[in-house]
Amino acid sequence: MKLIEDILADAQTLRDELALQVRLGTAEARDEFEKLEPHLHKLKQKTKEIAEAAGDTAKELAIAAELGIKADSAEDVKTALQLAAEELREGFRKIAKSL
Repeated sequence: MKLIEDILADAQTLRDELALQVRLGTAEARDEFEKLEPHLHKLKQKTKEIAEAAGDTAKELAIAAELGIKADSAEDVKTALQLAAEELREGFRKIAKSL
C-alpha cells in the first residue's frame, strides 16, 4: 500500500500546485481539473479503507467493487488501485503541461 499512497501523495501535490494555476488557466484545463478532483478524493478514501481492512480479503474486494474494480484477490485490488492512482497522477500532469 506504500507505493499506492506515494503515488496518491504525488497526485495530491500536483493537484495542489495546479489549483491556483487552473484558476488562471483555460476553461478546458479547469474542466479537466474539476473532473479529476473528485476521483482523487474517492481513491484516497478507498485506499485508506482498504489499508484498514488489510488481511480481510472479503472487505477489500467489497471496497474494490464500490470503485468498479473487478478483482479476485487482494493483490488484484492493490494492482488496480495502483493503476488508478497512476492514471490520476498522469491526468494532473497532463493539465500542468497544458498551462
